[in-house]
Amino acid sequence: MADTECNYQQIASVEDVKSALEGAQCQHCGITTNELMSRGEVLEICGEEYCSDISTGLKLFTTIAVCPSCHGRFHQDADNMHNPCQIKARWSREGLA
Repeated sequence: MADTECNYQQIASVEDVKSALEGAQCQHCGITTNELMSRGEVLEICGEEYCSDISTGLKLFTTIAVCPSCHGRFHQDADNMHNPCQIKARWSREGLA
């Protein structure tokens, strides 16, 4: 589905993917599907942390559409290395891991 290795893509349901792609634009930078297609790119999906239960540590995610550039940044850790789990990458960037 994407050039960016992403653990979330392996667990996202078809319905969630369809719903995320309906907006036809990156939910972070706003670039549209048409603009991406003119560059030979397409929207990708990733999971964005919606909320978490502090007592259990359970995290709830929502499926979002992102451009390849934003998706790559989501998965960059503090050392600018790729992490297939964007949550762990974010924790690394924020000094939480």
